[in-house]
Amino acid sequence: MEQLRSAWTNYPYCVTGVLTVPVAYVLFRKYCGSQKQPRIECQPNTVLLHQMTRGPYAPSLSNFSVKLETYLRMAGIPYINDLSGQFSPKGKTPFITYNGEDVSDTHFIIEYLNKKLNINLNKDLNQEQLAFAKAFQVLADEYLYWILVYSRWVYDKNLTIIKMGLPGSPCLIWKLKKTMVRRVIGQGMGVHSAEEIKRIFLADLQALSDFLGNKQFLMGSTPCEVDCSVFGLLSQFIWQAVDDLCGNVIQEKFPALNEYCLRMRERFWPDWDDCITHGGTRPAIK
Repeated sequence: MEQLRSAWTNYPYCVTGVLTVPVAYVLFRKYCGSQKQPRIECQPNTVLLHQMTRGPYAPSLSNFSVKLETYLRMAGIPYINDLSGQFSPKGKTPFITYNGEDVSDTHFIIEYLNKKLNINLNKDLNQEQLAFAKAFQVLADEYLYWILVYSRWVYDKNLTIIKMGLPGSPCLIWKLKKTMVRRVIGQGMGVHSAEEIKRIFLADLQALSDFLGNKQFLMGSTPCEVDCSVFGLLSQFIWQAVDDLCGNVIQEKFPALNEYCLRMRERFWPDWDDCITHGGTRPAIK
């Protein structure tokens, strides 16, 4: 039991963006117990961002964690990280604590902070643009996400990225894999062949690329909320996809999307190299 708890504490990547939160939470409670980590204290009016430890080649293996942290940087909201892998009272991760109040789910977190701090990153968008932005956010958060899960847990038989997150815990990885295969099939993506999923993946990326066109950011010259979702998701495919289903696809076939992600990284993550473990070769500095 203690070994499993230690493995989860040090390498807790099997959550949102790698594994759906409810499943991860149940398995965590079942195999690792319910012991809570001590809370980190922070200054008033500062967001405490609870998330998993840093990823090997992007700041997290969770696209939702990258999405949320990018939003905090884009909005200029003061925050500090809690990388202990805590779950919220609702069993969610990432989540935030703001002035003693816990808020879960990236959608509700962003909505909460926008209202609380009077932030509107979409203020320059008209109603039609807001509709397009919502559609592409759903594409990233609710659809392409499952291709990411499929590629990591089903297609990559070696579970390469997963093992970077959970070394030394083959029993836990095996149990999570069985669960994730069932989840991907239940969601619907997993009933397709790898060839069919690749066609879906390419078509969705083409739609994103066509809409981006020559714009600096998805909706124009100024980044907005949807860029947080799209960048969070695409960052996983560009920097943390090692299989031949998703790996290098964006770099080789969609240069506009690749350059877009590089712009996002340069603008909002100048400390990127300090926020990754460089393939697990050294701890992240931040």
